[in-house]
Amino acid sequence: MAVPLRPGQQLTSLAKLRPSMRGFDCEVIVLETAMPTTTSLGLTIHTFLVADQSGSILMNIWGTDGKYIRNGDIIRIEGGEAKLFRGFLQLTPAKFGKFKRVGEDTMLYKEQPNFSEMKWVTEEESRGMAQADDGKV
Repeated sequence: MAVPLRPGQQLTSLAKLRPSMRGFDCEVIVLETAMPTTTSLGLTIHTFLVADQSGSILMNIWGTDGKYIRNGDIIRIEGGEAKLFRGFLQLTPAKFGKFKRVGEDTMLYKEQPNFSEMKWVTEEESRGMAQADDGKV
């Protein structure tokens, strides 16, 4: 049985995520699990391809809690954050955010579009492109 939302709680679809967006709640299903990576500081990052009814995105879980997440798990993120990593959008619980498993295998989803495959251009990059275009005839 699915875990009900708190009164007044609204879920944000992945399609509405934008870089540097914080404090949103969302619910996703885990489609794929990548091998965990370790940073130079010894921190573990678990990466998953997750999806909802609007598309898919890469989700990162820092620390050891990610080892308990499996393909097919439905995860609710409260206090989510959308970050750019090398120009591509990723989802993660914010520093004081949390995630929990609320079900498994019974969620409608779309794999495409994959929002992590879309290149985002920062303001600095777009200004540089505009300046380069000004010099062309």
